[in-house]
Amino acid sequence: MKKIILRYGLYAGLGEFVFFVLVWLIIDITHVSHKVQGMLGYVAILCPMVFVYFGIRYYRDRVNNGSISFLQALKIGMLIIIIPAVSYSIIETVYVIYIDPHFYENIAKYDLEQYRKVLSPAQFATKLKEVNLQIKNLNNPLYNFIGMMLTMAALGTIAAVLSALLVFRRADRVYNTQNA
Repeated sequence: MKKIILRYGLYAGLGEFVFFVLVWLIIDITHVSHKVQGMLGYVAILCPMVFVYFGIRYYRDRVNNGSISFLQALKIGMLIIIIPAVSYSIIETVYVIYIDPHFYENIAKYDLEQYRKVLSPAQFATKLKEVNLQIKNLNNPLYNFIGMMLTMAALGTIAAVLSALLVFRRADRVYNTQNA
């Protein structure tokens, strides 16, 4: 099981890196809007999660004789998720701290323009303080890394649960379909 978790976790981690670079290049070349950048970012995070499904399925079919419980599938999925979560968190932290240190300021500038349109001056002043505190925190490498780990853990958990639901198969089902 360790080899499968490591293999598919590394595939997903490498996928996170490749998708991150591709999205970075697409955004740099096309200069798409902030909303589109956000959507592309989530696509870059979620696409490599397909390896969770493939890892669980491989374990079920090749190691566990075609059956796997939901909890066992979930366990394997959650263990696979650890590697891409760590790799993406490192990649993203390096990017926002060293490659584009104004990343969060640029997002905040856009968000503040949107808030200015819909909030009263008093509400906007409060929101401005809140956003500035968030920027300060996000520019801290440890805080940023932990934030990305939590984000990836949440998204990875969703991917693991969905994959486990799609892949789990009871042993008696396998036995009955083979004898039918």
